[in-house]
Amino acid sequence: MKEDSPYYLSVLPTEIVVYIFTYLPAKELIRCRQVCLRFKQIVDDLTRRDALWREYCKKNYPTVYKIAQYKSKPDLLWYNIFKSLTLWPKIADAREDWDEFASASSVNEKISNFEILRDGVIGVHKRGGIVYYDIETLQRARRETITGDYMKYKENDDTIVIQSYHLQLYIIRKIIQNPRLETNVTFDNIKTFILEDQEIYYVTLNDDIYVCRLENLSTELLERSDDSIMSLGYCQSRLHVLTVQRHIYTYNGKKLVFTCLLGPDRNLLNLLYKYSFLDTVDWKLYNQWMYVLNRYSPEGPLRDIITVRVYGEVVFVGSNWGVLRIYYSPFTNEELDLYNSEPIKQYNFTERSDCPVLSMCPIVQIDVSESEDGHMVIVAMPKKIAVLSFTHNFKRTASVAMLP
Repeated sequence: MKEDSPYYLSVLPTEIVVYIFTYLPAKELIRCRQVCLRFKQIVDDLTRRDALWREYCKKNYPTVYKIAQYKSKPDLLWYNIFKSLTLWPKIADAREDWDEFASASSVNEKISNFEILRDGVIGVHKRGGIVYYDIETLQRARRETITGDYMKYKENDDTIVIQSYHLQLYIIRKIIQNPRLETNVTFDNIKTFILEDQEIYYVTLNDDIYVCRLENLSTELLERSDDSIMSLGYCQSRLHVLTVQRHIYTYNGKKLVFTCLLGPDRNLLNLLYKYSFLDTVDWKLYNQWMYVLNRYSPEGPLRDIITVRVYGEVVFVGSNWGVLRIYYSPFTNEELDLYNSEPIKQYNFTERSDCPVLSMCPIVQIDVSESEDGHMVIVAMPKKIAVLSFTHNFKRTASVAMLP
């Protein structure tokens, strides 16, 4: 048999074939299932190797693979996460199902935001406290409610962070590794903060920027700003600061360094995306900036943006009137360009009973949870949380069903 014959792999030991297959791109690996029964069995076994598919996710979806795994349905393999991320370009052809939960029946149940946590739990921030739900059943979870009226809420595996209307910041550690260390801490006169893994960055009313390290709840003053700070962003291991004066600064480990100005000749949305301010910017102020800079804002939902969520190549835009738009890859010359892009999906969540005279139904938050062969898009409004479930059906070859 010639060495360059395509059949020489059939006589190689399985261990060597597996080793060779692990160097193939993901889609080429799945195509190998069609060669013969032996290759099919080898590839099927490789789909259960989490470490391999985690590397595929990291290579193909570097900006979103960690958060996709953290917020995915419980017990989902990395192979399934890779497959779901690969399916987003085909969302226009997916089957849709709608559902709702956490409906507000009184003013005390008004919804502000939510957090998708690990193991299929959703923490919903209502006016009366933090209520936890099961992501599978959309029913109340066994976890106890945190009662109280709070302005802002964030949570991860280790920490709960709550800001009161009196501008007090409460940091509560859920996991105590050393009983000698403090379990919680409170800071006063805090106007904004962000939670990033094991650190919390916060800004006082005097525009002093601090970091609180969650390992031991120690704090450090990073910098004092002469400008009035509006938002914090964090990306590429750097802290970014957006001021009311439209200045963007970056903390380089020693001091704040001026980065750019949101001026009339710049793509404002792209800069907010580039420096991770989309989740924290004040959109009312953004619209004022657009007016002051004589920038064009089209009629319709994009004139009343209230939330923008970028998830890899997918961009979700929510308006003040309950309109959700889903875009896929709305980029021009590698810049976010919503105004010249068309959505692949659009929904209007405003109900007739809500709208005798066009009453507002703002979309306050959008997030995603990946599932097997599909996606769950969760949309929060003051009165309810809507769930859009997209499921992909495969009618072609087995390899397409494995990985389109």
